Amino acid sequence: MWYFAYGSNLCTTQMAARTGVSRAGADRSRRAQLPGYRLAFNMGDGSGWTYANIVHPGDGVLGVLYRCSRQDLEALDGFEEGYERTRVDVLDETGAKVDAVVYIARPEQITAGQRPRAEYLQRVIRGAREHGLPEQYIHSIEAAAGV
Repeated sequence: MWYFAYGSNLCTTQMAARTGVSRAGADRSRRAQLPGYRLAFNMGDGSGWTYANIVHPGDGVLGVLYRCSRQDLEALDGFEEGYERTRVDVLDETGAKVDAVVYIARPEQITAGQRPRAEYLQRVIRGAREHGLPEQYIHSIEAAAGV
């Protein structure tokens, strides 16, 4: 199954630590876009800080597709508390439609008026740059975080 990452899981060292994901060839990670959504930092966990989330409608969210086994996704579920795994159609870097899963914050986890921790935001941005997401999009990540 393909997993679409748009937040801190863009960072490959974090993904490797969580799932061991590192594939090559046709199963290598690749840039992708989720149409119809936008990035928001509105997933709260009660700590006073927020985390990346996607909300509908929007102009599209850029991210990365990782090929994950069922065990990989079950491991990710443990890290993605407050989110619900949902199936979506994304467009890969060639424009092909790909069936994937994504984590979207549960409605009761949505909060307003809070920001992400600086370290968390830097991990998201580092992962975006690592995968070659456009600098203009990276600026939109910072804007969504209120920076």
